[in-house]
Amino acid sequence: MRAAFDGKQELLVQSNRDLRESVLVVFDQTFAITTALNLLATVVAFIGILSALASLQLERTREFGAMRANGMTRRQLFRLTLTETSLMGAIAAVMAVPVGTVLAWVLVYIINLRSFGWTLTLGLRPEFYAQAALVALVASLLAGVYPALRIGRIQPARALRLE
Repeated sequence: MRAAFDGKQELLVQSNRDLRESVLVVFDQTFAITTALNLLATVVAFIGILSALASLQLERTREFGAMRANGMTRRQLFRLTLTETSLMGAIAAVMAVPVGTVLAWVLVYIINLRSFGWTLTLGLRPEFYAQAALVALVASLLAGVYPALRIGRIQPARALRLE
């Protein structure tokens, strides 16, 4: 076979084992990129939540001042803010699970099939969903700590004067 193609085109002959190892290296690189993209998405979500909470804090300064003036302690205000933040994270997780499932299905059964002519088996394991929900909750709670600390420092009289 090599003699027939000599000088015309390079022919690469590999054993099944070598081909499998090459494919596994490519898959490992792909999954490393996927992990990096997951981390990047989490950081972007964290920054988005942080900026949204900071903006919300500015809009609600007067409301928080009234709460403090009516006897709410800094600790209670801190807990209120973290509760709101964790609810935002929980809602995001509930919304992200079906959207992520649909996107994974499209990637595996449509894009892979059209791009490569083959597909994988989509494994929807409960621990993946639990991990996604946990990441959403932890990211939202961590993003809420700084705004909650700032809200706790509000001076009621100054906050009530702000418009």
